[in-house]
Amino acid sequence: MKGKPTASYKLIADAGGNRYQFFCDLSGALACTTEPIRADTPEEALMIAWKREGRQHFNHCHKCGRWVSDVMYNADVMECVDCAPWENVPKFCPQCGKRLSSPERFCSKCGAKLLYEGSEFDD
Repeated sequence: MKGKPTASYKLIADAGGNRYQFFCDLSGALACTTEPIRADTPEEALMIAWKREGRQHFNHCHKCGRWVSDVMYNADVMECVDCAPWENVPKFCPQCGKRLSSPERFCSKCGAKLLYEGSEFDD
């Protein structure tokens, strides 16, 4: 399978063990902060954190290999919305994850151009 073994992450050093924050590879949104993990090596701690707490918050794109949150995942084809844009009007911005209340050309939060059925929205 293509891609990284975990989603993007940030290590937070903690006296009780390392904590990890896991982020959506597409939107950059924080999806999970783990409890402190103790292990012999940082790599081992990372994999323990990923398997115990991080992995359950992500979907793996079968095309590009990115780890993405539910709102960035097209479950119909098991790919991220970058590889397989929604065929209907999206309910969330594929860049920042903001809920969209109506068809818009650009996300009101991050300014990303929105795609509909794989192309730009036309009035």
